[in-house]
Amino acid sequence: MRQLIIAICFFPLFAAAQASGPKTAEVVVDYRDGVYYGSLNLTVAAALPQVLEVLTDFDHMADFVPNLKSSKVLSHTGNLYRIVQQGQADFGPFSFAFDSERQIEVFPEGRLVSQRLAGSPKFLRSELRLTPGNAGTRLDYRVEMVPDRWLPSAFALAFVRHELAEQFMALGREMERRRPAPVVR
Repeated sequence: MRQLIIAICFFPLFAAAQASGPKTAEVVVDYRDGVYYGSLNLTVAAALPQVLEVLTDFDHMADFVPNLKSSKVLSHTGNLYRIVQQGQADFGPFSFAFDSERQIEVFPEGRLVSQRLAGSPKFLRSELRLTPGNAGTRLDYRVEMVPDRWLPSAFALAFVRHELAEQFMALGREMERRRPAPVVR
C-alpha cells in the first residue's frame, strides 16, 4: 500500500519530467569551401520502433516539426521513400521559405540516408544512424548542404545549428510522446 501511495504522489512529477522531451542535442556546424557540414547527437527516451515510426511518418511530420508547413510521401516502395516538404525557417528577425524533394532509404540496421532530388538547397545529403541502448535510442546525424542563396557564414552557421537542434528536439519530443505507457503493477 505504501508503494502505491508513493507512486500516486510522485507520478505527476515523473510524468511531467518524461513529457518534457529530450534535454539537449549536441550540434556542430562547420563551413568549408562553400559546403556546410553539420552533425547532431541526441539520445531520446524511446525504443527503436517508436523512433523509426516518427522518422518515417512523413505524411504527418508537419504536425510535430515546427518549421514544416506540409510534408507528403510521393512514393514508397520497400525501404525507399520519395517525399516532398515545404516550410519556413525563422531565425531572429529573418525568415526563409524552403521546399525540398528527397529520396530517403531506410536500412534494416537503423540507418537512414537522404539525398536531395529537387528544391531549395543546391545540394543536400544526410545520414542518420540509430543505436538502441538502455536509456533509449541514440541518434547520430550528419548532413552536407550547399544552400541556394548566399548568407554571411557567421550568421549561417548559427542558423543551421539552430534549425538542426529545433527540428531534432521536436522529433525527439514526438518519439517520446509515442512510446508505450509504462505498465503499473
